[in-house]
Amino acid sequence: MSRDENEHRSEMLNLRSFYLRLIRRIWIIPAAILAGALIGGGIYFLATVTFGPAKSYSAESKLYISFAYDESGKVYDYYNAYTWNLLMSTDDILNQTMKNLSAQGVPELGDTDTAAGSMSGVTRAEVIASTDAEIPSDGRVMVLTVTNHDQALTKAILKATDDSLVSFGEKHSEFEEIDVRSSSEPALITWSDRTAAAVITGAVVAGIAAILILLLADCLNDAVYVPEDCERRYHIPVLGVLAPEGRQLPERFRNELIAAFEHSISGQQKVALIAVSDGENGQNATKASTALHELIRSNFDFQKTAVQALQTPGTGPDSYRGLHEMDGVILILKAGERNGTMAEHMISQLHKHDCPILGILLTQADPVFLKHYYRF
Repeated sequence: MSRDENEHRSEMLNLRSFYLRLIRRIWIIPAAILAGALIGGGIYFLATVTFGPAKSYSAESKLYISFAYDESGKVYDYYNAYTWNLLMSTDDILNQTMKNLSAQGVPELGDTDTAAGSMSGVTRAEVIASTDAEIPSDGRVMVLTVTNHDQALTKAILKATDDSLVSFGEKHSEFEEIDVRSSSEPALITWSDRTAAAVITGAVVAGIAAILILLLADCLNDAVYVPEDCERRYHIPVLGVLAPEGRQLPERFRNELIAAFEHSISGQQKVALIAVSDGENGQNATKASTALHELIRSNFDFQKTAVQALQTPGTGPDSYRGLHEMDGVILILKAGERNGTMAEHMISQLHKHDCPILGILLTQADPVFLKHYYRF
């Protein structure tokens, strides 16, 4: 068996086996997405709210607009959320707002001032950017929201704008009055569109990372799960499969194992069972030997062919001597155990000692997985 024939690190991925195993681990992807969303939102929260300098505060007022009636008896319907936001930046409202801020001890700064506003001074541009007017109902209720990095300035701008709107209603004939019904204190913003974006970004990145990690982990996985994969990799016949202790495989696997033994093992006098993953005591090989005897002893003559469990070659100074007395070796390989590279190494060592490998016995095979894989 040449190196190229046995190079399992470049073998094709068994997609059917991969997808069946992926289904069992599919919970990892939504769990990773949830964890990524929490981490993304948490990092953004810590960076901008807990420890970040760019904190934002928000306060709102609810104002009731009483419209006057024109000659036709219709309510003026010109004023909506769009027009109110435009009006906030006009001199008719903004001039009064800046006067009200000055009365509260917040002087107006020049438009060329780029420093963030505070109670020491604020520009008109920042007042406009901090203010938002919404008309969520029938056009008579306005929700005025002020958002700013300075908590005290947020409150001052809200109060100044409320008073400016009340004055605006008194000056214009379209209104009977504009009345402030309620006003809230500035509160720290802990959730925003950017927070949602951070949560979504974290979820997407974590989901993609989970998929890539699962793919990478399977590409590096040197375990075998079905006999055909084992035979393609090592070019050694798989004599059969054994289930874990306490579980039972379908009858067809027992019949296949009996037939393989009669064809490949009969005629040999002494056959060694060697487990790839085992110690000097050969415990895994002994368990496999016991399970094998119990499964096929009524159909196979173990008197004519003695099947003996031996310790793994290389685990002791005399571990190879017993092999020279054997007519051949059956290699015990656990299904799903990541020991493919060690199995390759052991096969190479057995060939160096001119020890015939009669076949491989795949143990600890999952009956449910095999049932779905073979669809029976």
